[in-house]
Amino acid sequence: MTGRLAGRVALVTGGGRGIGRAISEAYAREGARVGVLDLKAEVAAEAADAIRAAGGEALPLTGNVANRADVFAAAEAVRQAFGPVTILVNNAMWNRYGPLEEQTEVMIGRMIDVGFKGVIWGYQAVLPQMRDAGGGVIVNIASPSAVIAMKHGIMYSAIKAAVAAATRSGAAEFGPDNVRVVAIAPGPTQTDGANLVLTEEAWERRRQRVPIGRLGQPVDMAHAAVFLASDEASFITGDMLFVDGGITYAFS
Repeated sequence: MTGRLAGRVALVTGGGRGIGRAISEAYAREGARVGVLDLKAEVAAEAADAIRAAGGEALPLTGNVANRADVFAAAEAVRQAFGPVTILVNNAMWNRYGPLEEQTEVMIGRMIDVGFKGVIWGYQAVLPQMRDAGGGVIVNIASPSAVIAMKHGIMYSAIKAAVAAATRSGAAEFGPDNVRVVAIAPGPTQTDGANLVLTEEAWERRRQRVPIGRLGQPVDMAHAAVFLASDEASFITGDMLFVDGGITYAFS
């Protein structure tokens, strides 16, 4: 631990599993106090317990980012426990791949509510706190599919493109308040959730497409998230960092 985020207060949505958990743990190791927001209370609690067991500070939070009131309540709970939120990670996503004509109105609505509206609710919830604190950083989790085509992923691609656009526009709008907005575009990343739906053969097909020759791990995204939230990236805003082993440019 180098203490690059000492004194910071973070809120990580979808922070109890996968990439979100890796980011929560990495932020805590770097000295941030972390609010871990997850849809399931037991998942948030397990992640927060692990952080505390390793010597960090964490607050488990339960809520659905599709619900604006839940996001505001989580941000306020973090403020009361640790002080104003100075780092927000918009990581939560709910997605279903498949032919567009097979996707129902309910499925599409939920993807938009979680994947895009949840980002906007996060912006609205933390901006007043960041202004009070003198600034902050918002890290959005986007995707290479924001800029390259994906079969059976029309809605996912559209939502992540919207997140990328909200990153650029957020950087322009919030910059005068000393709030940076950046994004990470993870390549094929092995998470527990993805392992439940992808076979070894499917993972191997993905690995073969990655120029660097391996799949991503949650910790790869966490390293990028620490850098982007740190003072080392203080002149970076509006950008999307592709943490993808080269797959985006190889297939664009």
